[in-house]
Amino acid sequence: MLHLIGTGLYYLNDLPLRAVEVLKGSDEIFLERYTNLNDISFIETLEGLVNKKIKIIGREIVESRFLSEKSAEKDVVLLIPGDPLAATTHFSLIDECKERDIKVEIIHSSSIFSAVGETGLSLYKFGGTTSIPIYSQNFHPESFFDVIEKNEGCGYHTLVLLEVRNDEEFVSPHEAVAIIKKIEEKKGKNIIEWENVMALSKLGSESQKIVTMDYTGFALLKPPCALVIPGEINQNEREAIDAIKNSSGTL
Repeated sequence: MLHLIGTGLYYLNDLPLRAVEVLKGSDEIFLERYTNLNDISFIETLEGLVNKKIKIIGREIVESRFLSEKSAEKDVVLLIPGDPLAATTHFSLIDECKERDIKVEIIHSSSIFSAVGETGLSLYKFGGTTSIPIYSQNFHPESFFDVIEKNEGCGYHTLVLLEVRNDEEFVSPHEAVAIIKKIEEKKGKNIIEWENVMALSKLGSESQKIVTMDYTGFALLKPPCALVIPGEINQNEREAIDAIKNSSGTL
């Protein structure tokens, strides 16, 4: 059997209580870290709590047949930052297990897709989510802008996830804004009301920040980060954005 367990946005503090007994009864426990690079010092504490070793694995292993092959003979747990179904990689893993008649249990937890409600914007009014990858010399994709443009045309809010590889390689909100503005200029389109745009840093942790672009430390925000580009906003949402601006641009 394979158990996919979400560790939430803040790892041990967000881990569902019912997951503890599953972890104690498992044969092997793995943690994938590539979708979130938050501090993993909690592992030692969790290992002591469940009396099991936890092995960190990368994307290439998660996307291989490694986990399904182990789950065919053992009770295996994969710990996943946020919610297990927030990344398409895990759908592929579930389908692979179903094809091999391996039972899969999913234990949900908090994720960016619900926590973004802390901005004060209605979750019902968010359109498609998109992401900005790390640019390189020969890699400058712009397809994410199509999602933003489509959402703006419908009056929907947009959650823009920003890629992070490690503490040195990541897309900052400051860089993301510059990239989007450059695409706007290139296309001759001014579709975004930038004064309403918010950045999220370490959402769900004790050091989280929700800021507007007038925040003095906007360029220094630490990953994992995301941008929120509001579409049409109602009175309650306007008050929420203004509250952030009136608190020196940070919440």
